[in-house]
Amino acid sequence: MRQVLKISVVAALALGLAAYGGAGGQQKGGGSDRAQPIEQQQAQDRMRVETQDRARLRDEDIYGHELMTRQELNQYREQMQRMQTAGARDQFQVQHEEKMRERALRQNKDIVPPGQGPIYRGDLMSVQERNAHREQLRIIESQEERARFLARHRETMDARAEAIEQETEEAE
Repeated sequence: MRQVLKISVVAALALGLAAYGGAGGQQKGGGSDRAQPIEQQQAQDRMRVETQDRARLRDEDIYGHELMTRQELNQYREQMQRMQTAGARDQFQVQHEEKMRERALRQNKDIVPPGQGPIYRGDLMSVQERNAHREQLRIIESQEERARFLARHRETMDARAEAIEQETEEAE
């Protein structure tokens, strides 16, 4: 009885594979050609999802959003949608960030990159110092380097507060 069941399962699998392979062979000229359209479809699906994600960018996710008009924010999203490659998007973003840094300097305003909050003793820093500090934090890659940078900053700000005889507050 077990032997009959095994044979039936093997026969069903063989028939299923033959039917699948035969249909694919008639349409695409063999099984090896089927992988390419599937990979192309997957790449197109990934591209469509990435485009939708760029279209859904929240204002807060755009570097320098607080310095941009509603029209500029919409144009930014549209341009990001039109970019076909990650390299083109990266290049566009680098140019955009430089433009926003220049605008912030001209307007004497802070830029707070996504994911960054208040700076320890930021009230003792100029706008330029705060922007430089945030930019440095943004480009630091390792947690150890970030910790060293923040410790040095804390020491500098504590010394600055002491020099002007201002009581040191804890960071928020």
